[in-house]
Amino acid sequence: MKLIIATIKPFKLEEVREALTSIGVRGMMVTEIKGFGSQSGHTEIYRGAEYAVNFVPKIKLEIVVAASMADQVVETIKTTAQTGKIGDGKIFVLDVQQAVRVRTGETDADAL
Repeated sequence: MKLIIATIKPFKLEEVREALTSIGVRGMMVTEIKGFGSQSGHTEIYRGAEYAVNFVPKIKLEIVVAASMADQVVETIKTTAQTGKIGDGKIFVLDVQQAVRVRTGETDADAL
């Protein structure tokens, strides 16, 4: 099993969710986060005063899938979330040692 962690732009969430559902992803966790990478934040003007925005709003997706499906999920997120501009996000893939469904006690692939 693989844990896929992706950060994407907030306005891309629904499009990415639909694309993942269409390839068979049955669930995901979504968190609103703030962060910065290459763009290192930016400056904005509010009521005539300029101020630095050091953290940019992002969405973090966490998806656990069978190892055989991981490459397809990564490719789907990459192509769907891409705008071609700085700040499109990152995708990380980690190994999952164990999964347990709390309600039924099912483990590993059955728990997904």
